[in-house]
Amino acid sequence: MRHREPARDWLTWCVLGGGVLGFGLSRLREMADPLWRLGAGFVVAAGLVYAATQYLAEVPGLNDPAARFNLGLYVLAGLPFFYLLTFVAQAEESEGEIMAVCAGLGVALNLMDFARAAPNMGSAGFLLPITAYFVYATRVLPGLRVFKHTVRGFSYLNLGRLRESLYFFNRALKIDPKNALAAQGMTALHRGLTLDRLQADPGLAEQLDFTLCLDRAAGLLLHGRVPTPAQREEADRFLELVERQKPAMQARVDYLRAVSQTHAREYDTAAGTLGKLLDPETSAYQPAVRRAVLFPAWDLALRLHPQLVERLGTNELAKPGRRVEAIGAVERQLAAAPEDSAALELKANLYSGLVEAEFVAAAADGPPEWFNYDYVEQLGLALADDPDPERRDRGMAYLRVAGRGLADRGPAIFRKLADVAEKAGDLEATRGYLEQVKRTGYAALRDRRLAPDQKEIYLASLQKLAAAAELREDYEAAIDDLRFYLDAGGKQELQTYRRLADLYGKNKDALNGLLMVETGLTYVGTDSELLKKKDTFYYSVTPEQVEAKKDRIGRWFDARYCARKAAEILNMKDGDADLLDWATHLATLAKIMQPGSAAVRLVEARCRLRRGERDEGLRMLEDLREGKKGSGDDEEAWYTATKLLGDMYLDELNQPDLAIACYTDFKESNKSGADTLFKLARAYEAKGDIKNALRFYEAVTAYESHPLRWEAEAAIRRLKGES
Repeated sequence: MRHREPARDWLTWCVLGGGVLGFGLSRLREMADPLWRLGAGFVVAAGLVYAATQYLAEVPGLNDPAARFNLGLYVLAGLPFFYLLTFVAQAEESEGEIMAVCAGLGVALNLMDFARAAPNMGSAGFLLPITAYFVYATRVLPGLRVFKHTVRGFSYLNLGRLRESLYFFNRALKIDPKNALAAQGMTALHRGLTLDRLQADPGLAEQLDFTLCLDRAAGLLLHGRVPTPAQREEADRFLELVERQKPAMQARVDYLRAVSQTHAREYDTAAGTLGKLLDPETSAYQPAVRRAVLFPAWDLALRLHPQLVERLGTNELAKPGRRVEAIGAVERQLAAAPEDSAALELKANLYSGLVEAEFVAAAADGPPEWFNYDYVEQLGLALADDPDPERRDRGMAYLRVAGRGLADRGPAIFRKLADVAEKAGDLEATRGYLEQVKRTGYAALRDRRLAPDQKEIYLASLQKLAAAAELREDYEAAIDDLRFYLDAGGKQELQTYRRLADLYGKNKDALNGLLMVETGLTYVGTDSELLKKKDTFYYSVTPEQVEAKKDRIGRWFDARYCARKAAEILNMKDGDADLLDWATHLATLAKIMQPGSAAVRLVEARCRLRRGERDEGLRMLEDLREGKKGSGDDEEAWYTATKLLGDMYLDELNQPDLAIACYTDFKESNKSGADTLFKLARAYEAKGDIKNALRFYEAVTAYESHPLRWEAEAAIRRLKGES
């Protein structure tokens, strides 16, 4: 393959193309978003392949298929070298390099007329490089990029060039923080560090991972055997380095320093260092770092070394908040390692010494984040029934603590406390615990997280509270408890409404008692006890109360009962003044609620008549008759008023004409009969209309079994004899 023209004619174009390619790759690398880089590379690669397909044959010198084929071979042969340069380059590989390789592949295939060589794969010259680009950029490149950095990191590590090795391991872990090989290399680098090496390269310390430096110090101090003086000295120098370079990690530094001082038998110094770490008021510590070392610090102070246990142990736990903070450290450790024997042993010791006052003080600003309320509950249940008063009181204290944190099980916990207190004869404490059942149960029910078994305990406790409140004559408290019971879906509704009615009666609240009665009757309308109470409460409620709350009680106040009951009383032939007062009272209540009701107006008129207010009673009956007849109760009342008016016109006022009109209208009522016909005959006779009088007397005689038949026959004989 020879150039027919001098190479310098092509060299210029090659240099120019290389410059353009380099500029394009640098611009593509500057794109921070990987998706944008992927998309831009895809577009550029596709554009280059398309341009080679459409326009490269028009370039002078490439219009010969053989020349294009030769150039395609040159490009194809150069691609492996280009990729090799990319692989070994110092710069991090990006989507740009594989874009260039794939674009070159597409150009080469089209220059070599791949479509003619493989006619069944005509579009492969375009699709193959695009597919290769996408697969490599999304599947191969991310892992390969990390692998290349990791390999470089190990290479520089083996050469002793730690700064470069650290850079590449950091870069690999930045791209893939979970890469095990890169993490292994980073750990190996830090484990091999010596302070002599750091002193020889001061700039290296600024790039170190100080967590791994502390891991190196921990490895020297905590490897299972007593470290040698040289190992302790090496660890201390690492601790000084981290303390100087990374103050935020001071808490972990102090813990490891306390370990080192303990190994050196500097117990007082170690206790001072560890005591500062255990003090939450120490301001030098970063909270997250201190929290991470609290468990091993407490383990060292309370369990591992007798000298430190003697100097710190009980004294530290006695300080405000320390025991609860130690418990939190243990609980975090167990969350990470549930089978940790040291944590389990420490947990048992810490909870066994817990005092309720400690917990209450620690929870003043909110419940502790890490605290095992279930464990405390089990401790409490194990001791609460102990016959020893001291152990029983301790068990009850545990249960009270558990009740603060286990809101969903609060009813059961506090009910257990109530039962224990009741068994011990402490009625005041029993009541207090039952109130706690009420409080926790209500809160859980409101938030819809009250389990069925807890709900049963809650309901039973409310009933017990109500009974106790009634015994001490605190009727309002008893009423509240029973209302809570009903609101929570308690059963035995009828019995509960009876009790509520009794309680309202004892509390001199007739109106609410009446509400309970009416509500209870919606369950069983014939309940004799409630019906009896209904009479009592309607008698006791005052018109002023009804008037003040008529808008609120209208949906349940039984004005119809008032009118009907008043009518029953008025119909009693032997009714005394007290009964008349009762009827008047009921009529007044009914009128407040239904002032336009004909039945109510009729009862009121009858009360006026019975009380001797004849003129006012007559006026009210006449007004009622002049109104509309209506239907139902109003129609019946209209007919009754008409009949009463007829009787008054006939027997009292000597107005037979008006009586005739009333009886004639009443005759249309389904309650009219021989009595009405007899009264019409009497009215006509009083008027002097003998003919009509005889007609109606004769109509009465048609009722053969009616008592008035004989009087009607006697009247007929009398009138015929007179005529």
